[in-house]
Amino acid sequence: MKVQISILLLFFSIAVSGQQTKEWINMLENPKYSIYDLAPKNQRNDFEKYDFSTLLIPRQQFLGYIGSDYCRIKIFFTSVIKDSTDPVIYRIKGISVVRNNKCDFVGNIIIKQIREYKSMHFGVDDEYKKRGLISQGILIGEYKFKEDVQQNHSGIFQGIMTLNWYLDKFGIIHYDNIEYYSDNHKNNQYIGTWEEYHSTIQKVCNWGEYRIPFSGDLDIGAGEFSPNPKYVNEGWEDLKIE
Repeated sequence: MKVQISILLLFFSIAVSGQQTKEWINMLENPKYSIYDLAPKNQRNDFEKYDFSTLLIPRQQFLGYIGSDYCRIKIFFTSVIKDSTDPVIYRIKGISVVRNNKCDFVGNIIIKQIREYKSMHFGVDDEYKKRGLISQGILIGEYKFKEDVQQNHSGIFQGIMTLNWYLDKFGIIHYDNIEYYSDNHKNNQYIGTWEEYHSTIQKVCNWGEYRIPFSGDLDIGAGEFSPNPKYVNEGWEDLKIE
């Protein structure tokens, strides 16, 4: 295990630590394929000038689950704004929906690290090789979203998240969908928990674009996300394959 794992864990509070966090960071630091190796240096300070707010807004509907029964949760970001005084904080407003229960939430994403890949990825047939990419990597953050305490079955989401990006020769930061063709393509991944107000019971709650982190046997799709038939009645009816 690489030493960077323990260093990275120091950036995250005890409140959001856990097995999921450790496993996710382990996968980042020790990827299955060497082309996804990360450079060791945290370049957060170098990238603070860029605005990641439009990249944090999903291009596809978030897919997510809550609890051990993989009950579907729908997460919508209605506003993403970079803080005017602290460049590593992004103010988030959104809505969560579980079955017929809907809650508004507000909170922050705090950028902890921005890491570059050691090698560039240019897509099918090196499609992006001549498009002037000068950097490519991943943003790693910590999030905490608080639902409206006055609403039914409300609580707090918290955990870590990752966002893939690339920078072009004009100094413009982009949402990285270069490898959209890949069966395992994903972006905007959120790994964490939800805890109801006035309760000590936490539920695993993960969501993301295209794929869901640590989704176990929920996702049986090859080329794209597809819910396991045994969980379809947990809110996945509209995505089942006939």
